[in-house]
Amino acid sequence: MRGLATRVVLLLCALLVMSACVRMPSEGPVTEVRTDATDTTTSGIAYDPKPPQRGESATEIVLHFLEAMKATPSTTNVARQFLSEDAQLSWKPEAIVTYGELGDPAGELEVSLTMSNLEMYDARGAWQRSRDEKTQAFGLTVENGEWRINALPDALIVPETWFEGVYRRVSLYLFDPTTQILVPEPVFVPEGDQLPSSLVRGLLDDPTADPRVSRTVVPPGFESFSVPVEADGVAKVSLVGEPSAVDDERRNLIMTQLVWTLRQEQRIEAVQLAIGEEEQGESDVAIPVASELGSVYDPTGAQASGDLFGLVDGRVVRGPIGSLGETSGAMGSQRLGVRSIGVNLAGDRVAGVTTDGQDVLVAPVEEAGRAELVASGGRNLLPPAWDFADRIWLADRARGGAVISVVIGDQSPRAVNVPGMSGRDVRRLLVSRDGTRLVAVVRTPKGDRVVASRILHNESGNVLRAARAVVLDFEPAAATPVIRDIGWRSPTSISVLTDITDDLSQVATISVDGSPGELFLLGASRLRGGKRELVSSPVEGAEVFAVARDAVSDLTAPERPLQAPEEGLSSLTYVG
Repeated sequence: MRGLATRVVLLLCALLVMSACVRMPSEGPVTEVRTDATDTTTSGIAYDPKPPQRGESATEIVLHFLEAMKATPSTTNVARQFLSEDAQLSWKPEAIVTYGELGDPAGELEVSLTMSNLEMYDARGAWQRSRDEKTQAFGLTVENGEWRINALPDALIVPETWFEGVYRRVSLYLFDPTTQILVPEPVFVPEGDQLPSSLVRGLLDDPTADPRVSRTVVPPGFESFSVPVEADGVAKVSLVGEPSAVDDERRNLIMTQLVWTLRQEQRIEAVQLAIGEEEQGESDVAIPVASELGSVYDPTGAQASGDLFGLVDGRVVRGPIGSLGETSGAMGSQRLGVRSIGVNLAGDRVAGVTTDGQDVLVAPVEEAGRAELVASGGRNLLPPAWDFADRIWLADRARGGAVISVVIGDQSPRAVNVPGMSGRDVRRLLVSRDGTRLVAVVRTPKGDRVVASRILHNESGNVLRAARAVVLDFEPAAATPVIRDIGWRSPTSISVLTDITDDLSQVATISVDGSPGELFLLGASRLRGGKRELVSSPVEGAEVFAVARDAVSDLTAPERPLQAPEEGLSSLTYVG
């Protein structure tokens, strides 16, 4: 009975919090700042907007309601006061909408205004889509002689500049459908004391998520109300739910998700987990976030090789930049007529496309063995790409447009329809090492575009299908961009190499989910010399190279002198 009572109290507290705040609530004091409602706030500085004033018009109520949603830290306590009594109870602003510009409001019983340059985010903070313009209507009523809003969208509606200052781009670490590898999912969560709580809530079971892409191992029905961080840096996570639903194996998997996700908060040094009712739950020993926990699920590949691989005069070589050495496998000891290669994550098998672009051979990198034909009859095959399950992804630039296929084990290639890629003019294809994303360069009449699709699997790892590709947010310097190459910069970001002029290239790094904004991860963004190839890896700290016929540049250390590429070197690549 005592346990049941505790749970009821916790749930009542949670309902009270949810009635006052957005899904990602704030904690700590708020300082009042005197300002007119039309003023813009400085992002990151505590801001407590004014509640409704007597005699305000319908349009003023709507404008001041939008102003109140800019409270910092993020809370809707004041914003709710602009709503009718019924709307206060029903409004659940879990989604987020940001806007670049706001038009003038018009109307009385229904106040409408135009919002432009919109970005939409779901309850977890994951980006969903962009929209150029939308006319938003707010229904109003009169209560106690004052205008109040009684019809509105279930969303936090804020300026883009405010959102950029208050919310931070991070990742939720979920698992692939086979629970063999972690899948980072980019999200935006509010900075400050509420960040750990927001991250943990993002790891809870979400009925709207597609488990064929990525999934949490926290059982349905579990809740987390707050994640305090002690002075010694220990984050104390309490998951309230039925303890019998979590055995030792699942508990370890949950802890893996927590450690990988919470290590993004600099204040957190270790994580301690309690499962069950808060007073009675058994707590784990605090696990340092710098530990090797979950390293076997590393989304960049647990045993991935850090070597570079390439072709010199048609033979496979490997090693660090500047000292690539011969390999002893079939493609290293013989010239088999291979023009491009891709290497599996372990670095022990290489797939090569033949000079005519029609066939794909696979052979050991170092061990003795024949090169086996795994695909044939293509027209113009792009370099192969490997994921963690040793699946080989191929793109054939056929006459009717690209054909995307996957080679699994000793099976024949299987075509995979990827809406937005298949049938298009694909110039480059990548697969994420966790096997959940395809990224491609697609040529259009208005210039090249970078697009990304999610790959759906079942629990056995079988590829089911691919989702429609989305165009990634990328602003090239040229009006009609020509993308020379793309490469993984992290498990959730892509670097893009484009031409500005014949002698000047640009490198930009963008998020793989399509959310707006360039990521500044490289030491150099503009390069002289007409660079034509990008060599990069999702592993943190890995060197990134831009390669031309007669020069190599280290983008992570632009001042580092590098010798010209070895004569006859081509298809330089990391594993994957």
